[in-house]
Amino acid sequence: MNEEQTLQAAARAALAAHPSRALVFDHAGRRYVVKKLAAKPRKLLQTLFMRWLVKRLTGQPLPLSTLALAEAAGSMDFEANRLKALAKAGVRVPRVVLVTPEFFILDYCGTVVATLLEDWPAATWRSELTRLAGELGEFHRAGQWHGGAQIKNITLHDGLSYRIDFEENFGEFLPLSAAQTADLVLFLNSISLAGPITESESRQLLPQLLDSYFAANPDPEIKQVIRRARPVLKRLAAVAGLFQRWSKKGIRRVLILVDVLDGVK
Repeated sequence: MNEEQTLQAAARAALAAHPSRALVFDHAGRRYVVKKLAAKPRKLLQTLFMRWLVKRLTGQPLPLSTLALAEAAGSMDFEANRLKALAKAGVRVPRVVLVTPEFFILDYCGTVVATLLEDWPAATWRSELTRLAGELGEFHRAGQWHGGAQIKNITLHDGLSYRIDFEENFGEFLPLSAAQTADLVLFLNSISLAGPITESESRQLLPQLLDSYFAANPDPEIKQVIRRARPVLKRLAAVAGLFQRWSKKGIRRVLILVDVLDGVK
């Protein structure tokens, strides 16, 4: 077998040994990540809700097939091509090594921040998360959007951050400011839900992260999208609040996030 064939064989062996969609594996002295197709698209109820929410906030309906991730579920090309385009634009993303009909292989780019955060002392994660908020602002100021900007989709390797997981394609059909606002909300919410971050810490940290983001990307359109979203967010928060006694963390942290976004001027 040639080098490409042996790499494919190593990736197939890794996938066969574990049910995960994305796996780290070693081959010929190098470390790679293999990612296979999504098992299924979003559920219909989730898709319909997102379609309603997007139209409510932007006035622009999205195709149901887009929100259901039909393209990502049927082909590896969308995410692989986004990674290549982002790399060409100077964004730090994993290099696409090989694409097959069933999976693609990327260079390994470190451990995800969501995992690292569990072992960081408070001083470290406050500093690192503030830096990452600024980097998200810089990424957006350059005219980009992620689609999955949670800290589980940011890695650190040799002191540099990399963005991963670009399955979402809704940003191609939205105004850029709406897609970027979704990135910002996902980023903040993922931090609020992180293991070592308490409710009181969330209330103090999230406004600081917003300040860091807007210092790097002082885009008034994003603030306008947030202001336009407030009535919807408050109604959803009011309904969610009725059930918070049965929620260990999730609902209470969402309520904090809504409060923090309410302070955006």
